[in-house]
Amino acid sequence: MNSNLYVVLAMAFALGLALRAGSVCLVAATEALLRRRNPDRMLLILEGTGWALVALVALGAYPIGMNFSQPVLIGLAGAFIFGVGAAVNGACAFGVIAQIGTGRFEYFLTGLGLWIGMQGVAIWRPEAAAVQSGPVLPWSLALWAIAALFLTRLVLLHLRGTVNLRRAVTGSVAIAVAAACFASLAILHREFPWITLLADLSMVDVLSVVIAVLVVAGAITAGLLIPDGFELRWPGWRRLGKRFAGGFLMGLGSILLPGGNDTLLFFGLTTGAGLAALGLLAVMAGIAVTSLISGRRLSPFLRRAAEICGLGERP
Repeated sequence: MNSNLYVVLAMAFALGLALRAGSVCLVAATEALLRRRNPDRMLLILEGTGWALVALVALGAYPIGMNFSQPVLIGLAGAFIFGVGAAVNGACAFGVIAQIGTGRFEYFLTGLGLWIGMQGVAIWRPEAAAVQSGPVLPWSLALWAIAALFLTRLVLLHLRGTVNLRRAVTGSVAIAVAAACFASLAILHREFPWITLLADLSMVDVLSVVIAVLVVAGAITAGLLIPDGFELRWPGWRRLGKRFAGGFLMGLGSILLPGGNDTLLFFGLTTGAGLAALGLLAVMAGIAVTSLISGRRLSPFLRRAAEICGLGERP
């Protein structure tokens, strides 16, 4: 029992280290894909899905059942709202931990907003129904898929003339550790995922709090070890408001789905749940639309889309 406890605690710290070292974030991945047509971060996240599958198989928990809200449209609407909130916030569920690891402690407000958003729809929780899903790939084929994704990233980096093998390997190791630790913690200690705990505080126990503290400590440790990777500064009232507002929207969306992008990626896609793939696309659509109407510089693709929709890019 004690050995299992030590493993859980070590995984929590390693998860925080990996999230910060790899800067894992679906918001950053989506914006890089749409603004710069750079799929590197997205391919990296898909590598993580493969490693989550391997971890679940190793624990004997694969395939894992998924619960999504009914009807389907409500779940997809929740996913879209979650994406909008993540974009407003500037980081997804994983990205929040990575940002805290840079010294941007205002992201703790995301958690507060998320919890309040969840309570706002707590009186009306959609009835959940299990989505039938089964194994997608044997773990050996998952490893081949991971290798193919890694090689694809290298080829694309080579074509752009920005190949950095050490950085590419570091990113792959970080996402592998993050995905494997996250999936394992959710199996070994079901009261772990922080979004799940915020949805129902009655589930919180001492170990859950210790795990959360260790995840944050791991992210901060990684930030301190990375040169110029940690800086404390006053964010300004506007950013504080965005963190809270983004978290609030993420909370609303996560109740309607239920879950966040981490659930969709590591527990949905791994077992072929159709709504998981659609939900992930809906999350990305929420991020993309929010980027579309923001005042930031857009890629030619988004600029053209803005013209078609009558949403000219702001100066």
